[in-house]
Amino acid sequence: MCRRRCREGWGMSRAKAQAGAASSGQAEDEFGRVERAGVEFLPVAERQSAPRNVFGVFVGGNLAFSTIIFGWLPVTFGLSFTQAMASSAVGLLLGLSLMVPMTLLGPRTGTNNPVSSGAHFGMRGRLVGSTLTLLFGIMYAAIAVWTSGEALVAGAHRLFGTPQGDLANLIGYAIVGFEVVLIALYGHGTIVGLQKFIIPAAVVLLLLGVFAYAPGFDPGRSSGEYLLGGFWPTWFFAVAVSMGGPLSYAPSVGDYTRRISPKRFSDRQIAVAASAGVFVGLFVAAAFGAFTASTFETFSPSYVADLVTKSPAWYVVPLLLVALLGGCGQGVINIYASGLDLESIIPRLSRTQTTLITSGIALGVMYLGVVAANAIDSITAMTVVLNAPAGAWVTINALGFLVARRGRYDVVALQRFGFGVTDGRYWFTGGWNFRAVVPFLLGSLVGLLTVSNELYAAPFASVVGGVDISLPLSITVSGVLYLLALRLWPEDKTVNLIPVADDANSAPVDESLPTH
Repeated sequence: MCRRRCREGWGMSRAKAQAGAASSGQAEDEFGRVERAGVEFLPVAERQSAPRNVFGVFVGGNLAFSTIIFGWLPVTFGLSFTQAMASSAVGLLLGLSLMVPMTLLGPRTGTNNPVSSGAHFGMRGRLVGSTLTLLFGIMYAAIAVWTSGEALVAGAHRLFGTPQGDLANLIGYAIVGFEVVLIALYGHGTIVGLQKFIIPAAVVLLLLGVFAYAPGFDPGRSSGEYLLGGFWPTWFFAVAVSMGGPLSYAPSVGDYTRRISPKRFSDRQIAVAASAGVFVGLFVAAAFGAFTASTFETFSPSYVADLVTKSPAWYVVPLLLVALLGGCGQGVINIYASGLDLESIIPRLSRTQTTLITSGIALGVMYLGVVAANAIDSITAMTVVLNAPAGAWVTINALGFLVARRGRYDVVALQRFGFGVTDGRYWFTGGWNFRAVVPFLLGSLVGLLTVSNELYAAPFASVVGGVDISLPLSITVSGVLYLLALRLWPEDKTVNLIPVADDANSAPVDESLPTH
């Protein structure tokens, strides 16, 4: 009875999508087949992926100009190569420490992380995560298309003397954008399959780049003109920028881990593979960006243009290949994630429809960020400003997984969203769990009030001598307040009686259990 009523609450479009996925089985999750499954529950029997696939997706997806520039940025801030790499390593490790529990949500719930967050934030509160992930996906997809498209234009100009300018850039963006959207529409199986080609090819091309730029490399070179006036404020700001990488993946890592069977692989295997993939991919990309930036005497507003201009002639073609492969990897990951997140916001649309919508939005954001504003300022400002709410959201979900839910979720109740659905285990108060929502809002607000960068000066940006403390502050405030709320306003203890399920059929929900 519960199962029938739950499905009625999803709406006809969701029921059809689930029926289609069930009838096709695992066949749809293969290279070259269009994935029809969206954010609906994925039964364990259909989860045929493995930790190595998740590792490959996040390594290959990060070997791109859109992530390489995050190694270039600290050098433009005034740091040397060694200082930039230290900030990248520290930022990545701190970000990963928050991301680890998020790697396990997908295998436990059979859906993506924003939908899973409904167990912590409420069935309407889950829209906070969907919106946040959508913003990250659109932003990073826009950066991927911009950097790769610009590399194509600059490379073609140097090789063939083709014109540069707005029209040429639009053509370059269109080429990369078409590639990204096409692959994202095919979905998970095609994305995973492409990494078997992208990773070795990108590694070889980047190693060639090390030889190409090595003659001008100086690990101690620094402009001495620190972005925030002093070394430590600037270095900590670079750490905050680096933390944005793992935090941006924390909401979307479930897109891939949900396809791993918890029967075949342990929590440790899944968490290590996902975390290692993110770290290796981002650190290698940052190292290449900082390495090449340390060979530049001066900087223009465009890292990619400098890279092409100062490249030996023999390395221009490999740069073009990096642009194509990188746009394919990084852009696809983010467009795919944004499509799933928009589908969870508008359940009546299919994944392919929402993917097309978010693709158009990403291209519009890219145009505004590059043409209508300074690209460098746009990137750093968006990254650091989004870090505060992202840090608060990830912290609450991680604590929710470890403390409030203890890794146990009602997979049927998590799918009770859609027009007219106003009850269920995770409905809480009007669809919102204020134990989580209020700490998130306060943590985000405190963080946003202390952000420190050139483009956005928060009211209390100089409270610690110009050091950007927005992210650690948002994490601390949201985490402490959430744990305090759970202590002062306990949730119903029956939530922890839910068995760890293989699928919804083997874990029927007892409707006699009260909702919170």
